[in-house]
Amino acid sequence: MNKLIGSLATVALIGSPLSSRAEDALKTDTKVIATFETEADVADVTLNNTSKTLVPSGQDQDGQALRLKFEPAAYPSIFFNQSPPSDFRGYGGLAFDVYNPSENTVTFAVRIDSSLEADGNGNHSRTGKGSIDGHQRVTFVQPFGVDPAALGMKGLPGFGEYRSLGSSGSGPFDLGHIVRWQIFMNRPTNSEELVIDNIRLIPGKKHDLSKIIDQYGQYTREDWPGKVKSDADLASQLTAEDADLKAHPAPAEFDKYGGWAKGPQLKATGFFRVEKYQGKWAFVDPEGRLFLSFGPTTIGNSAKTALPGREYMFGTLPDADPVLAKFSDDKSIDFLSANLQRKYGDDFKKAWYDRTYDRLRSWGFNTIGAFSSWDTLNNKKVPYTVTVWPTGKHARVTTGGEQVRAMHDPFDPQFALDVAGAVKAQASQVKDDPYCIGYFVGNEEHWGHFRAGDAAHFTLITAALKSKTADSPAKRAFLTQLEAKYGDIAKLNAAWGTSYADWAALAAPITLKAPFKDGMRTDFSELLKSYADEYFRVVQEEIKKADPNHLYLGCRFAGYSPEVLQAAAKYSDVLSFNVYRLKIDPKEWSVLDPYDMPVVIGEFHFGAVDRGVFDVGLIGVADQAGRARAYQQYLQSVLENPKFVGAHWFQYTDQPTTGRPMDGENGNVGFVSITDTPYPELIDAAREAHAKMYTTRFAP
Repeated sequence: MNKLIGSLATVALIGSPLSSRAEDALKTDTKVIATFETEADVADVTLNNTSKTLVPSGQDQDGQALRLKFEPAAYPSIFFNQSPPSDFRGYGGLAFDVYNPSENTVTFAVRIDSSLEADGNGNHSRTGKGSIDGHQRVTFVQPFGVDPAALGMKGLPGFGEYRSLGSSGSGPFDLGHIVRWQIFMNRPTNSEELVIDNIRLIPGKKHDLSKIIDQYGQYTREDWPGKVKSDADLASQLTAEDADLKAHPAPAEFDKYGGWAKGPQLKATGFFRVEKYQGKWAFVDPEGRLFLSFGPTTIGNSAKTALPGREYMFGTLPDADPVLAKFSDDKSIDFLSANLQRKYGDDFKKAWYDRTYDRLRSWGFNTIGAFSSWDTLNNKKVPYTVTVWPTGKHARVTTGGEQVRAMHDPFDPQFALDVAGAVKAQASQVKDDPYCIGYFVGNEEHWGHFRAGDAAHFTLITAALKSKTADSPAKRAFLTQLEAKYGDIAKLNAAWGTSYADWAALAAPITLKAPFKDGMRTDFSELLKSYADEYFRVVQEEIKKADPNHLYLGCRFAGYSPEVLQAAAKYSDVLSFNVYRLKIDPKEWSVLDPYDMPVVIGEFHFGAVDRGVFDVGLIGVADQAGRARAYQQYLQSVLENPKFVGAHWFQYTDQPTTGRPMDGENGNVGFVSITDTPYPELIDAAREAHAKMYTTRFAP
């Protein structure tokens, strides 16, 4: 899960900075923008794959509200245009009432633009996200005020009676010049409806973030079930959990690997493999039992948060607490490690890992997912996956859209050497271990996305062509292929609608912008196929050389296209995708129809802000009960799809309340909190679903 990195250098207001006097005089009156009592309130809107109707609000007899129907499309939306531009300075946020008329939870997003050149990546825009359960009424707010990224966080403490949408984006933005704002959805696969009403700008709120974090890393200004008040609470939690784990052993239907002990006996090879059984794909465990893979990622005993410039946020600093001091330095504090020592003692590491394995089995999990500590390898209790990160000096293709790292250039011979080195490092530890399921290589690489249009679909191709030929093995490979196809440059010009004098003219950096002509699109598709084929071929060959016993689990796609999937399916044992949705929808995954092979989900989660954590992650729900319901719904949708063979939850532990150093993510996305306190609602839901997952899948 990759996000933009926020600077800690300044505390900035979202939008045009206010003077200290203006900040002290934040508006105290609400400004009504639209109540939808007349058509005038929707006179200046733009609809994109969305329809609107004025309907009775349901709140009062005579009032009206705006009912929106979002159709299945890339980004169906309604734009509320501001002509002339509006001045939102001095207010605390944009608020509106929402009613969900359906039975199902609906997710949506809001984006505010200060320029018609806003790109959705944070430049001239700020974006928030929300979700609302079926038949629920909620007042949402997209806050202005302090930019959380400037404070090193993804989300900030709550907004009173309103449910905050959050506000992300790090590029230029001017609250004094708002040209439009929109409500949109991210590729819904079915029609979705929302009823909105009473759009208004609400009074400002000054964020006092002094001493908001206690010695355990928890928010100080709220209370909730399971909050730790003293070391004695940690001890009592441990005692209570001992009894709970004893009362809930691993599901009776599980064998020692978590496979279906009561299911059919298939061929046992001593290692994990895949097989299609009765028309449904599954892993097969080393003993020959059907195995569906469910478990959390990122199991590790450390969760640091940045310290410099934010000392005022912490009620207890390392120099005042010997335990915190042991796990802190000038750059960060690690509350999780400190809490584990308080809870398990000086030798906490082994005790905590053993406890974690017992928890996973008790909760019905059978897999340790990606990004987990090397300490989880060869644990002999819970199967695990390995994540390989090819590094080194091989060339890369920079598209400008990547969030963390540029894409590998597989045409560079150094790429194969770097992959080989990375795989061998991991294989040396796990190649003989039957508990190892297989290897993921990379995560959410920037492959582009065909559903977002030509520019996103062929971003790797256009980025390579924009490079200097001498610097880009991919560009040299592409030009060789194009010259072999056309021979005469005039033929390429005719197909592309260009006027290059000769092939040498293509050696210089060239910029090609969408929408592309048909001939260009055809060629780009072929080039993308060759690029993806080279990448997956090299990775597969190096894995099988180093470790023929274990599976190649793919690259954990976030974006993809048919050309890339074709190559991945050719060389991977299992396809993998990170799928942040409320559930797996068969319509969305019809893109897999050409490929009869197993698929595993590398990441999904649901978060809430009712237990002292400030952000919901990528898919939010109202509360812990909502997380529990969403988990069971998601699991059911995975089990109903015959290609999907498991799903891995991101992540085991909540992110730090004040954000992880890399990008400020601070979501309630764990099965346990930063104090190692399990979330009982989510755990109960997981236990119930996991206990019957094999019969649900194979004997419904």
